[in-house]
This record gives sequence, C-alpha cells and structure tokens, in this order.
Amino acid sequence: MGDAEKGPARGFLRYLRIGWVCSWIGLATLLVFLPVVLTARLDPSQRSTQFFVRIWYGIILTAASVKTKSRGLERIEQDRSYVIISNHQSHFDILALVAELPIIVRFIAKQELRRIPLFGYAVGVTRCIYVDRSDPAKAVKSLQDGIGTLPSGISMLFFAEGTRSRDGKIGPFKKGGFRTAQIAGWPILPVVVHGSRKVLPSGDLLVTPGTIEVEVLDPVPEEETASRPWEEVMEDVRQRIVAHFEKGRL
Repeated sequence: MGDAEKGPARGFLRYLRIGWVCSWIGLATLLVFLPVVLTARLDPSQRSTQFFVRIWYGIILTAASVKTKSRGLERIEQDRSYVIISNHQSHFDILALVAELPIIVRFIAKQELRRIPLFGYAVGVTRCIYVDRSDPAKAVKSLQDGIGTLPSGISMLFFAEGTRSRDGKIGPFKKGGFRTAQIAGWPILPVVVHGSRKVLPSGDLLVTPGTIEVEVLDPVPEEETASRPWEEVMEDVRQRIVAHFEKGRL
C-alpha cells in the first residue's frame, strides 16, 4: 500500500476508534444512569452510588483498552474525608483516580457540564460540586456551601493546575483546594498521575491503549493545613508532586 493509500486508511481507523470509545461512553451512561440516581437519592452515604460510578468508569477504561494501577494506597485512612490534590494531564486522570483510590471521590465541575444529557444531572446528584468559573466570588460560595453538606467520608478532588497540561509539564498550582482544606478542616492527600498524557493528551480525541499509574503520597495532616499559611502548604505539596512525577516519567 502506497503512502497516499495509507493516509486515508489511518484516518479511517482513527475516527473508527474515536467513535468506538464515544459509543461506549454513551452506552455506559445509559446503563448506570438510573442506578446512580436512585442510590444517590436513597443512600446519603453515597457508598452504593460509588459502586455504580466505578462500573461507569470501568466500562470506559475497558472499551479504550486502558489499564490502571496504583501504589501507596496504604497511606489512605478509610472513612476519612480528604482534599485530594492531583496533577492534570488528561481527561483520563479522573477515570484512573476513581478506579484506583479505595475511597469515595467527588470533584469540582464546571457549570457547562450541566448541559450534557443524563451525565450532567448524574454529576450533580452524586454530590459533585458545580461552580461558575466566570464568577470567582460565586464559585467560592458554591464550593463552601457544597463542602459543608457533604456526608462524612466523601473526599473532594482538585486538579490544582486548574486545567490539563498542554506540554506535559506540571504548571503553577491554584489555591482553591488548599483553602478548602483549611476551611473544611480536612487533611490533604497529594496524588500523582503517571502516563495519562500518553493515553489521551490535551486537545486530542484519540485514546491510545496504555497504562495509567496512580501514586499516593504521604498526606498533609489537618493540623498542618490549619496552622501553616496555605501558600507554604501549596508550595510544599507542589514540589513533592513534581518530584515524584519527574521521577516516574518514562
């Protein structure tokens, strides 16, 4: 086959794979939407809801031929609420984190996600917190109100860079997660995600089969988040995440 023929063939296979993964995302959403909504309404602890949430993520990971693994899980104390601080390389980061972390993980969602049929509603009913990023004051209030109503044992995930890295490097951290830890009186759980950019880089739609590793670092106790300036805690956590990320880079 000549180069002229290979080009269209590659393009067809690319779009076929994108369509395959997207179709499974839609199918998974249809399959678990009702169980997620019902359990979220009937079980305030969200434990049964988490079972179906993990099924949703598991279907997508399997369809995309993406595997996950982890290390450092022994550092997590069960039934504790954490502010999880993670680097952000890919849309697949959250799939790997939910799949691997043995705790109930919820996240901060931008308002635009509400418009996605079924998914947008399910995100809200599972106690993820919607914020309006165009209005910082309103976003802070939504975050504080949402954190205050969460059942014990639910942890909130913050991608501290605020957006996915476009060059593979870890960018500056934002203060939201660290201020939340102070206000809520929760420990901080630093987590490093390795390999997700190779699976799905920012700006692309084609998922490449691979393995994503979730590395859990030593938590920052709530006494430390309360007694130290959040700027110092943020810089220490970022340095640790960067060091482990660079060490794990292949």
